[in-house]
Amino acid sequence: METTLPAVDIDRLEREAERIRAAFGVGDPIRHVVIEGMLRAEIARRAYEAFPSPEQMAIAFEGLAEVKNAEERIERLDPVFQAVFADLRSERFMRWLERITGIQELRPDPELHGGGLHQGPDGSYLDIHADFNLHLRLGLYRRLNLLIYLNPEWHEPWGGYLELWAQDMSQRRAYIQPIINRCVIMETHDRSFHGYKQLHLPAGVTRKSVASYYYSPHRSEAQSAHEHNTIFTLRPEERRAVGARQFLRRLEALAPAGARPLLRGLRRLLGLAE
Repeated sequence: METTLPAVDIDRLEREAERIRAAFGVGDPIRHVVIEGMLRAEIARRAYEAFPSPEQMAIAFEGLAEVKNAEERIERLDPVFQAVFADLRSERFMRWLERITGIQELRPDPELHGGGLHQGPDGSYLDIHADFNLHLRLGLYRRLNLLIYLNPEWHEPWGGYLELWAQDMSQRRAYIQPIINRCVIMETHDRSFHGYKQLHLPAGVTRKSVASYYYSPHRSEAQSAHEHNTIFTLRPEERRAVGARQFLRRLEALAPAGARPLLRGLRRLLGLAE
């Protein structure tokens, strides 16, 4: 990609650092901040246009707790993504993240383990969860998620809004539309519960995002010292229908692709859809 400008407008972010730091500090229910226009406009548009199809992506998650596609091999993609991740992993950006979050010795993940490009086609979802706490190869604690959405339009009936839940899962406290060039930076720990409901999308539309995770040798007070995997949990209404929903989800996950719309329709008919 031929450009003399950085992908991330770091000059603007540094000018607005104190405002962003204050917003992050009071983020409810977990510390987080929403930043509009994280990428330069032409970069965001190019990244949307160059986004690979779900079939072109290397990883397909398809289980009871999540259905989505992911791609960690940035070097195989359009150079715009290399430019984006180069900025998101730069020393200057690391120092800015430390300034706005107060988390010291932040480091990016050179392997993009679990990060990179994420894409959800119609019917996909990501159940409410708290992320794994340790990167075993790096020996570091996961402290921050950074998400940049690349969807030119998004409507509430489509689902897929990012949900942030109270630590006791008593109520949803944030509901964020995944619209293009909107960035969410959120703290991660053992009770930083988040996810999104099943997508109901028109033909040709998917939920696209860029994900970069950050680590530190220091854990937060809300993190376990010992390693754990992703912790999935249920929304209050899901607990009331957990048996039937999970059974039908299991059938849907195992069924041939052609049968899944029928099973999703059955869940809606029974009032068990997300």
